[in-house]
Amino acid sequence: MLNTRKQVATSIARPLIELEALIHAALVKQAELQVAMVEGHKKAKLPLGAGEASLDRIAAVGAGLVAVRRDAHAAHLVLREEQERMGLGKYIASGDYEYGDTGDTPRGYGAAETAPTLAVVRAA
Repeated sequence: MLNTRKQVATSIARPLIELEALIHAALVKQAELQVAMVEGHKKAKLPLGAGEASLDRIAAVGAGLVAVRRDAHAAHLVLREEQERMGLGKYIASGDYEYGDTGDTPRGYGAAETAPTLAVVRAA
């Protein structure tokens, strides 16, 4: 049963980690696009309001991607709790099995810890 649970956790972890990497890549690409639009506007010497609507939409895409990233991170944290309940905690802690608890989702860095900062940013 334990081996089956390890296999299940791994089969979920791989696409989750890939999804997180795709979200990251999308955020980078959105930022590159936004920079290219602003730099292109300057280079073409367009009036200040030219392209504003499209820039607004691309900025909204960025905000949407941040929300998607936050949701994926929250799902990752909940899945980690499920791993603990499945009895895999000691294997995760020993480093025998890696379920993506590095980079964007290290242990000890939860969504609850980021909420106050986000609330301050939203209020600004």
